[in-house]
Amino acid sequence: MKKVFTTCWFVTLCLWSTLSWAQNKVVKGTVTNETGEPIPGVSIVVTGTTKGTITTGEGKYTLQVPEDAVSLTFSSIGYMDMEEQIGQRSVIDVVLVENVTQLEEIVVTSFGRQEEKKSLGYSVQSFSSEDLQEAKQANFLDAMQGKVAGVNITSSGGTPGAGTNIIIRGITSLDPSASNQPLFVIDGIPIDNSTNAGSMLPSSGSNSAGSSEQFSFSNRAVDINPSDIESVNILKGPSATALYGLRGANGVVVITTKRGKAGKARINFSSSYSWDQVGKTPEVQSKYREGRFGRLRFNSDGSPLRFQTFGPKVSQYDPVINNMKEFWETGHRLDNSLSISGGNDNSTYYTSVSRLDQNGIAPNSEWNRTSIKLNGSTKFSDDLEVTGSMQYINSQGVRPNGGDKSIMSALSYYTTTYGTDNYVNPIDGTQVDYSDGITDNPRYLAEFANLEDEVNRVIANVGLNARFTNWLKLDYKVGIDQYTDKRRRIVPADADVGRQVKGFTIENKIQAREINSNLLLTAFAEFNEDLNMTVTAGNAITETWSESLNVRGEGFTLNNFKSIGNTTNYFTKINGSLRRLVGLFADVKFEYRDFLFLNLTGRNDWSSTLPKENRSFFYPSVSLGYLFSEHMNLQSNFFSYGKVRLSYAEVGKDTDPYLLGYYYEPSPGFPFESINGFRKDDTYGSDRLRPERTSAIEFGAELKFFNNRLGIDATYFQQRSKDQIIRLPVSNTTGLSRYITNAGEIENKGIELLITGEVIRSNNFNWSSSLNFSKTEGEILSMPEGLEEIVFFDGTYIQNKIVKGGKVGDLYGHKFNRNQQGQLIIDKNGLPSVNTEEYVKVGNAIPDWTAGLNNSISYKNFTLSVLLELKQGGDLFDMGLRNGIRNGVLKETELRYREVIFKGVTETGEPNTKPVEINGENLYRSYSRYNSASEVILQDASWFRIRNVNLSYNLPKQWIEKLKMQSARVSLTGNNLYLNTPYRGYDPEASQFGAGSNAFGFAGLVIPQTRSYTLSLNVTF
Repeated sequence: MKKVFTTCWFVTLCLWSTLSWAQNKVVKGTVTNETGEPIPGVSIVVTGTTKGTITTGEGKYTLQVPEDAVSLTFSSIGYMDMEEQIGQRSVIDVVLVENVTQLEEIVVTSFGRQEEKKSLGYSVQSFSSEDLQEAKQANFLDAMQGKVAGVNITSSGGTPGAGTNIIIRGITSLDPSASNQPLFVIDGIPIDNSTNAGSMLPSSGSNSAGSSEQFSFSNRAVDINPSDIESVNILKGPSATALYGLRGANGVVVITTKRGKAGKARINFSSSYSWDQVGKTPEVQSKYREGRFGRLRFNSDGSPLRFQTFGPKVSQYDPVINNMKEFWETGHRLDNSLSISGGNDNSTYYTSVSRLDQNGIAPNSEWNRTSIKLNGSTKFSDDLEVTGSMQYINSQGVRPNGGDKSIMSALSYYTTTYGTDNYVNPIDGTQVDYSDGITDNPRYLAEFANLEDEVNRVIANVGLNARFTNWLKLDYKVGIDQYTDKRRRIVPADADVGRQVKGFTIENKIQAREINSNLLLTAFAEFNEDLNMTVTAGNAITETWSESLNVRGEGFTLNNFKSIGNTTNYFTKINGSLRRLVGLFADVKFEYRDFLFLNLTGRNDWSSTLPKENRSFFYPSVSLGYLFSEHMNLQSNFFSYGKVRLSYAEVGKDTDPYLLGYYYEPSPGFPFESINGFRKDDTYGSDRLRPERTSAIEFGAELKFFNNRLGIDATYFQQRSKDQIIRLPVSNTTGLSRYITNAGEIENKGIELLITGEVIRSNNFNWSSSLNFSKTEGEILSMPEGLEEIVFFDGTYIQNKIVKGGKVGDLYGHKFNRNQQGQLIIDKNGLPSVNTEEYVKVGNAIPDWTAGLNNSISYKNFTLSVLLELKQGGDLFDMGLRNGIRNGVLKETELRYREVIFKGVTETGEPNTKPVEINGENLYRSYSRYNSASEVILQDASWFRIRNVNLSYNLPKQWIEKLKMQSARVSLTGNNLYLNTPYRGYDPEASQFGAGSNAFGFAGLVIPQTRSYTLSLNVTF
């Protein structure tokens, strides 16, 4: 009987098991993101039930589902939920699409702290690694152009490795030599982003030191490999940067680099190849060749005298060469990056190596960057963790010159009947120029008047994170940023810039080191279920040191031996700098019922660059965020989220070292017979100098609609900066030229708008869009007593200067003489006349407003993104264009050799009836007539451009699994594909004076911007 019972029980069990298995089936698969990378921790549930599982570290899952189950729902923080029909499938692979709204919930703020965006009382804008990679730019700042409201990002031209200027919410310092660049922070530690222009000019001649010849030097942010960046957060106003004290007065760019994650090792390799071509070019005239008064000219030896292009008409046998377009070559870039990351529950690691090689559009120009990075962390217990990071960068470049007596200047002389390829005499190697003593051959300058530089840089930090109790923790991090920048320039005697000193060579060595120590102690307190508080107290210590050695030799003894030891005159100059800054700060946050957030901060700084009595100064801030949609329970299918924010903050700036009182410097001509000589500096700094102080208010609102599919973020800000540290000009009778003191006040105000939307959201097709808009205006409220103006740059015909009541970016120049009715006054020769006796306001270099529209459309494995950029207003003086008019090269000078009656009135007020024959000399080359009038040489630089287009394709899973890959993506990218602008010169984006300059409104003499195409591959194993 027992045996029968046992047999029956066994049979019943088997039948039940079989029936149960028949009622369930197994579904498995892999969950990845849009780039094909696996996503761990994704929740997968049978729709309508609680039955589910989560993905492994490799993004894989296995789930038993009931036979009657219809679909699975996949969800993960930072991604949009997705529902997949099961049907008869046993393998369901899913690609989750990022939810931009959720990704912005956590941002990185001061000292690398992660905070919920809803708790902030100020504006922050964030970028992910994918945002930066999409643009395929060597300088990650260029990848953010057109995407940030309230931030002006301008490249300094098409030179490989060229610097990029970034101004957040306008300038705050009126002194032309002051820095208005933001602070850069990597993984919680500040780094150097300076642009060292140095002095690469001889002691005499048309290009003596201080003239307008420039090189597009790199800002040091270009050293950062974009592939190593995880995210970038831009802190705009003083409320956002208050904890950084005076170093955050111009805003802060917070960079977080990639780190390893627990799980098996992940290998990522990316490679891209780019073609760069010159973008917009000026129109040249091709009707007339070189000469004057319609005739060719010759030297006494019978050789052609080429100076102006006002000669006879071009014949059918003459060549037609557009040098302003055909001079430029096709540049190439090859960028390879390899990273390996991984770890376990206790330790993680990330290491990468990258190499970028770039040849520019200017002949013989190049730049390369090699980067090696290592990030790591180790947990010794649940309460103790050590982190570390090290990066080594080596970059080398060959940079063409810009400005006066440069490639760009030379091109403005060349007629369309004469090319630049024949530039070296094959017998003696000397220059074959366009016209002796007039201008150089630009091709010769590209080969023999360039500059070579090499930078070696190390950025490293180590951190300790310790938790003493569940309410008290300590974070300490110390970091170092150190680099050496070596530069060398050799210019032969037959180049115009070196002719008067019979050739020269300059060797410049710049060394810089910055050490930062940050200590933060954070306590958490929960008073009740409704109210909690977080208090952070900290100490920040910064020491910066720099030294510059400049060695110059002039006058080569032997023509073909270009060494500093082969010069007859030898000069050496050493400059050094050391400064320290110590700060104590506190940050108190109150959170009430998850809808009201109050933040109070205070920081006291001690600066070594200010007088003892004024070197200690305190800055407070307060911000409030009110999540009214949560408080009033307003959430619905239409209205999802509502928040208003308000903040007030004060912050300030110190000054450079060694500006107090008098200092002595080596006197020219010494040492003499072993005797050193020194002279007193002609600048005196007040012993009562105090820090500049900026106070700011900010109002903002964040609204979201239609289940977070439409978002609006609007901001109004107003900030005043007073006690400006300014170098005032004084009478020479004092024995000084400048007196440094506090004076002047500037106000910046503006609006910023960011609209984001998910236009279409479905399983296979998604379309997201974002629009940013900003308008910023700076006004000069007061000037130093007795000083009427401060000139940022004098371009002779156009000046960038500020006066009381004026605007930042105002441009002053000469206008055509007109009567009260606005009619041109024609002089006795029948030509329009220009008032060259006074400078009047003629324009402003700051745009009226800027906007960017970014669309991203994905269909299955394809993704297309397009960035459009608009800029309204902003005037530019194209210095190269003026040269081209003066020399008769540009198309607008085709009006010649015929009689014209200019519309206007005579000096006595009668209508002009006098005919005049235009011969070039009497109109285009006359300083008091056509070519000096602001109406001619000052241009509207408004534009509409297609900034970036990116088309990518993620290879299907079944293809790449055979190759043991986790993901593979191919992309085609275009930058600056289209430009519509009334500006007549090259692309108006290129800033004449490079990164870090405060001079606005000048262009035309730097290597022009490029149009680029990039093919790239990204694979992960």
